[in-house]
Amino acid sequence: MRNYSILLYGNHSIMGTTINTKASLFHQYEKELSNPVAMVLKAAEGLAISVFDGLMQVTALNKKQLAAFIDATPKTIDNYRVRRHKLGRIESEQLLQLLALYKKGQEIFGSSEAFNQWLKLPASGIGGIIPFDLLYTAGGINLVMEELLRIEYGALA
Repeated sequence: MRNYSILLYGNHSIMGTTINTKASLFHQYEKELSNPVAMVLKAAEGLAISVFDGLMQVTALNKKQLAAFIDATPKTIDNYRVRRHKLGRIESEQLLQLLALYKKGQEIFGSSEAFNQWLKLPASGIGGIIPFDLLYTAGGINLVMEELLRIEYGALA
């Protein structure tokens, strides 16, 4: 079946074609995920709240968890949605960095669920810290991404 790059929630079947949110969200932001300058420029524009919703599906995180990662509350997220406001540049950049992290995590571990399990275990390459606890800042996301790259290339500490 073909994957189309439109943002929907979950896997939906339209006229016999399966649309996969994970693939489409990764595809939609492919340029930003592979180019830091493009990521910063896109973040400066602000992302639609639908990206937050799509990222909840991709990451298998709930609204409270994902909102906390961008220093927001679920109520703030709901207000953005009701008012149809774009997310701010810092929130947008954090979401794009999380999207890039989950893309890499899924490549390495095979699924969001397996990656989420790894995120909750102490990682030796980052001093035994639980990676999930670092996802609240851009620097923390970068540390976890570096650990994933070490795992990917077999350069474990």
